[in-house]
Amino acid sequence: MRLRRVPRESQFYELFIELAEHLQDGSLVLAELSGIPVDERRAAAGRMQEICDAADASAGAVLRRLRENYVTPLDRDDLYLLSDSLRVTCHALDAVGFAMTSSAFDDLPVGALEMLALLSTQADQTLRMTQRLRGKTDQWEYVESIDTLYHRAVGLQQRVSDAVPASRRGLTYAMAAIQLSAAFVQASRSFKEIARVIGTIAVKES
Repeated sequence: MRLRRVPRESQFYELFIELAEHLQDGSLVLAELSGIPVDERRAAAGRMQEICDAADASAGAVLRRLRENYVTPLDRDDLYLLSDSLRVTCHALDAVGFAMTSSAFDDLPVGALEMLALLSTQADQTLRMTQRLRGKTDQWEYVESIDTLYHRAVGLQQRVSDAVPASRRGLTYAMAAIQLSAAFVQASRSFKEIARVIGTIAVKES
């Protein structure tokens, strides 16, 4: 394959913004799931698959541009890792949506709405980060904020999966709450992985 010598810088940054917009779309679907009856959640959660498919396509476009361009605006490994971590995070949000569709939940567990708000905040901050990335590679404030939010998510996980009140509602409910809390914290950890890549870029470029 012939490599281009002139980088198409704007295309990389536009695709990162596109990927972050998929994350924001996913967080909006999760918010919708929290406000509708349990028997309607499965159908609504189906839209998450469409969002993940779009994220896969965007990440694939980044990979194609890496293959076609010899000169890139940032380290090639970092560009790949950033696009892949954004894509993986979208799928992590999908896992949260799936866990929320459990028939065990007439009402979501205590702490679940706070966790959804936290994930939404992480998605919003990630979108703003991608929008600024072209002109500002040393985004330490983003790295620090996402790290703080992740540690808050770990604390919230304990509330969502609290075994004592959950067990009073039966084993099925308790297991569903544990699955939901695990999916929540994994999604937040995925945002932390995005921040790790951004931190690596900041070290190299600042």
